[in-house]
Amino acid sequence: MVTVSMVSYPPESAVEMTKRFFKLSPVPDFVTVVGPYTITELEGGIQAITIYKYDKAKAGEANEVIANAHMTFYGVAGYRYSLKLAAGAATSAKMVGLK
Repeated sequence: MVTVSMVSYPPESAVEMTKRFFKLSPVPDFVTVVGPYTITELEGGIQAITIYKYDKAKAGEANEVIANAHMTFYGVAGYRYSLKLAAGAATSAKMVGLK
């Protein structure tokens, strides 16, 4: 399974975001992290995309780990985030009735 994290914050919060990022606890071995990749936008400030991969059997634990990581940034001015569960091609095919 895959969860995609989308984060945004204003440039004025970049130093505080970076300080807190380096204080994050490592994720357990059953979660693979790709990113974060940072994007700067003219109107959206700084955005970061991170992909978390994990086995379906560990989904509950993985989601708790991911949510707790984002709580590290609560209180940073302008911090916003979204977590999206993404389905792979095989799962999407099953959802529309294909085998």
